[in-house]
This record gives sequence, C-alpha cells and structure tokens, in this order.
Amino acid sequence: MSKNKGCLAMTIEAAFDEITSAMILAANSRNVCTIELVLYQHGFTQLGDGTPSQKTIWEKQEHSKMLWFQWRWYDQSQAFSIQPDMNILGLELREGNVVLRRSEQRYED
Repeated sequence: MSKNKGCLAMTIEAAFDEITSAMILAANSRNVCTIELVLYQHGFTQLGDGTPSQKTIWEKQEHSKMLWFQWRWYDQSQAFSIQPDMNILGLELREGNVVLRRSEQRYED
C-alpha cells in the first residue's frame, strides 16, 4: 500500500471519529446546529434542494470511500398525547455498497 492511500484512510477515519463526537455533543445539547458546522469543515455537500424537510442528507466522497450523514426527525405525538419530536443523527463510512462503520445518536426536543 502506498503512503498516500494510508493517509487518505486515516483522514476519512479521523473525520468519522470527529463527526461521531460532534453527534454526541449535538444529542446532549439537543441542537443539530453544532453538527452542521463540523460537516462544513470536513467538506461535506448537502444533498437536495435546500428546502426544509424531515430528512437532511450530507455526504463526502474520497476515492472509493464515502462518509454519509443523515439527520431526520419525526413527531412522536398521537391523538390526545403531545410528545416531543425524535431526532436521529446517523453517520456511515462506506466503501462501495459496504458499510464499514456506523454511528447513531438520538434525542428528543
């Protein structure tokens, strides 16, 4: 393996670890804004047309590996029962169709 490939793998692995840590902080503070800053710093691209929705996906591709981040939320309320929204933050490190690592955090707001 060349040195460059090893450095690339470390870079994307380090990004995965840093984003996972940011996801924990976001869940603890119940605020997704902190994770968006980290995604921008790592060069992620937000998919979609920018219209607010219940699912937001970000990704970053480097050669054969990709980091894929998803923030989604849903209303837990039912008839006669007001409940907080559930937020789910998910991160995957993929190589082709294979998921190499996965991390998830949830919080209510």
